[in-house]
Amino acid sequence: MPLYKPAPEDPFSGPYWYNPYEQVHPGGRWLRANFHAHSNTWGFFTNGRNNTVEDILDKYDSLGYDIVGVSDYQKITETQGLSGSGTTSGSRLFIPVYEHGFNLLKTHQGSIGARKVFWNDFILPHTRSQKQHILNRLGERSALVALNHPAWMGGYGHRDVRRLSGYHLFEVLNDFWISEGLWDEALSSGKSAMLIAGDDAHNVFKPTDLARDLTMIFTSGPQGTSCPPETVYRALETGAVYGIEVTKSVARGSVMQKRTCLDAIPVLQSCRIKADSLFVVLNGRARQFNFIGQEGVLLKSVQGTADSVTDAAKATDSPAGAGVVADSAFYILQAQDSYVRVKIALPDSSHIYLNPVMRTTGKNIKPPMPQVQKRRLFTIFDS
Repeated sequence: MPLYKPAPEDPFSGPYWYNPYEQVHPGGRWLRANFHAHSNTWGFFTNGRNNTVEDILDKYDSLGYDIVGVSDYQKITETQGLSGSGTTSGSRLFIPVYEHGFNLLKTHQGSIGARKVFWNDFILPHTRSQKQHILNRLGERSALVALNHPAWMGGYGHRDVRRLSGYHLFEVLNDFWISEGLWDEALSSGKSAMLIAGDDAHNVFKPTDLARDLTMIFTSGPQGTSCPPETVYRALETGAVYGIEVTKSVARGSVMQKRTCLDAIPVLQSCRIKADSLFVVLNGRARQFNFIGQEGVLLKSVQGTADSVTDAAKATDSPAGAGVVADSAFYILQAQDSYVRVKIALPDSSHIYLNPVMRTTGKNIKPPMPQVQKRRLFTIFDS
C-alpha cells in the first residue's frame, strides 16, 4: 500500500467567508435524517440482531424521519422498494449506506451513497497511512465518506484528524460518543469536513437507541415534493445541514413522546453574514448561543431572549411577523477568525450544532480539503 505524506495543517484563510447556509430560506424545508443504524443482516456476529430492515424503517417512519439509511457493516442494503410510503408529511427517501471497518479500535467510516463495498481493512491499530489509504478507496466507491464516531476508543486521534484528508463528513454526534473537540481540531487545521449526526442504533426496540442524534438537511423544494439522492449528497457536502443532540430525558421516552419532542424543536430560520457580522435566527426559543472558533475557543456566549422579531431577525430580513417568537444572536467577525461555528442550547437542554462559516479565497467557494501525496509504494493485497 502507499505511504502518504501528512496533509497540510493550514487554518482557513482568505478575504471572503464561505457560509454553508447562504441559500437557506423560509420557503424551503428541513428534512430529518439518520444514516447510522444496524439490522440483523449478520445474525449474532454483530449487535443488531434484533432488528430487521423493516423494523428500522417502521420506527423511523413513526418518528417522522424523511431520510433513512441502514448502515450494516460491510453490506449495502438493497434499496429497491424501500423508498416511498414514509410519513404522513411526505414519502421516505432511502439512501444506500454501509459502515466500513472490522478492526480492534473502532476506526470506522460511513460510506454514504455507497456503490460498492470495500472489503479490505487492517485488524490491528492503524497507522496514519493505512487510514488514509482506506479513506481514498472508500471515496472511489461512494458519493461521500464520513468518519464514524471518530473519538470513540481512539479510532481517530488528534494528529489523525489534523493530517488526514479525503473525507467529507465528521460524525460529531453519535449515541456512543460526542466528538465535538476532535471536530474543532480538524477544522482548525483547515479540514473542511461538515457535521453529520447519527443514532448508531443497534436495537430499535430500545428507547435510548432512537432519535438521540439526528441530522437536519435543507432542501429548497416545498412541502410534499420529492427529494432525489443527489440533492441530499449536495446538501451534506456543502454543509446545508445541522445536528441535533436530544436531551437525555427525552431519549428515554416512548416513540410517541419522542415524536412530539422532535416536532416541537425549533429549526434554523437563517444564518447570514451581513457586513462584518454573523447573524443566527431560530424560529423558536433558545437558552443560549455559543460562538466557537479556532482550536475550539469560545468567542462569545449570548443568552436567548425569545423576543418577538428580534434585531438579528430584522438584520437578516426575516419574514417573521409580529408575535412570532424568533430567538437570535450575532457575532462580529474578527480579522483573526479562521472559522466560526454556533452551538445552540435549547430550553429543554437539547442542543443544535451548526456547521462553521469559514474563511476562503474565493466568493461562495467552500475551502477544499487539502491533497495528500504518496511517499513510496509497498505491495500488499488490495482490491
